[in-house]
Amino acid sequence: MSNHQLHGIIAPVVLPMGATGAVDQRSLECHIEHLLDAGVHGLWMNGTTGEFHALDSDERAVAVRVAAKVAAGRAPVVAHVGDTATRLAVTHARAAVAAGADQLAVIAPYFTEFSQEELCDHYRRIAGAVGFPIFSYHMPQLTKVSLTADSVLGLAKEGVLAGIKDSAGDMTWFRQLVRRAATLGLPLRCFTGGSSITDLSLYVGAAGATSSLANLTPRHLVAMYEAARAEDWVRARLMQEQLEDLVEAMRLARRAPSLSAVVSTYKFVLAALGRIEAGHAAEPLAHLSSDEKSRLASTVVPMIRELEAAADRTARQKARQKEREDDSRTDTE
Repeated sequence: MSNHQLHGIIAPVVLPMGATGAVDQRSLECHIEHLLDAGVHGLWMNGTTGEFHALDSDERAVAVRVAAKVAAGRAPVVAHVGDTATRLAVTHARAAVAAGADQLAVIAPYFTEFSQEELCDHYRRIAGAVGFPIFSYHMPQLTKVSLTADSVLGLAKEGVLAGIKDSAGDMTWFRQLVRRAATLGLPLRCFTGGSSITDLSLYVGAAGATSSLANLTPRHLVAMYEAARAEDWVRARLMQEQLEDLVEAMRLARRAPSLSAVVSTYKFVLAALGRIEAGHAAEPLAHLSSDEKSRLASTVVPMIRELEAAADRTARQKARQKEREDDSRTDTE
């Protein structure tokens, strides 16, 4: 794919599972179809929300293959292929490309520490193995070390990196990266993964966002992105505040705001909305209690339905307005 195509809301897809932890392909197809119908601009497979850490090589490839099949060219499929060693990541990368991935993303190898030169070589080897520039998945809170901004820019200059997904939530770091890339004239596509800073990242020049909330409120996030593109920052901020209310409601419904609780929450909510079959997550992720499920069902689920319905109404109104304007121009001609 051409790098300029990757923009907008790239949904880091939650991976539906059966009771044994196997990929629920039917639910995944339904979930992805819903995301595409909502207008997301791309699919991010096997990311943190997709529980890549719990998947073997074949299961990772299955998730990508399903996404590529359902997307059928309507939106690019980005496959995360990171692992603890270069050889393993290269294997995942080749399998993802064979499964239909349009782009690859790689988190820094975790478990042990590496120097910047070792990390740069890691990315060079993976990009070289597939023959095109890849994305860095920047999430230092889950790895011992990560690429510095200097390393990211250097790899972009070499043609190794096409872009970066930054999930660190450090807006100063992110803004400086965007500014420096622009100053150097580098075609580095910068995305943010922080759900609470989507509007801010778009304001400072991000190419788009990979908010995990796109699994729950894809129409809302697409509408926020469109507001940002129109430089309607008042509306973008209002829509971000609505998402903050949703995040707070999810936090209040759970006992502990851990990563496992987030994934379990998303899966339960998606099942309650009828978008996937069941809310199974990979063990040892904690199960939600009956009280947590009850609170989510009574507070979060209605909020999501309301946000998505409002975004859908607005989109329909805009479509009708555009049709009227097109008809008016045709009559004039």
